[in-house]
Amino acid sequence: MPSSPDAALKVLPGNSDKFLEIAKQVQLGLYSWGYYTGEIDGIVGPATRLAISSMQADWSLNVTGTITPEVLDALKIVAE
Repeated sequence: MPSSPDAALKVLPGNSDKFLEIAKQVQLGLYSWGYYTGEIDGIVGPATRLAISSMQADWSLNVTGTITPEVLDALKIVAE
C-alpha cells in the first residue's frame, strides 16, 4: 500500500465489480449536481464522460473526462 501521496495510484480495470460500484457512485454524484441525467449503471460511456468533463471544467479541475482521484475527492467518494 502506498505510504505517501506521491506514490503510484492503483488503477482498477473498467470491468471489475469494484470499478462499476465506484462509477455508479460517480454517476450519482454527478446527477445530484445536475451534470448527469443518464442511467446509474456504472458504465462510463459518452454521457458519463461528458458529465465528468463539465464538472471538472466548472470546478477548476484538470479536464480529462475520466474518473480521477480529484473527481472522487470533489464528489466526496472514498474508493477502497
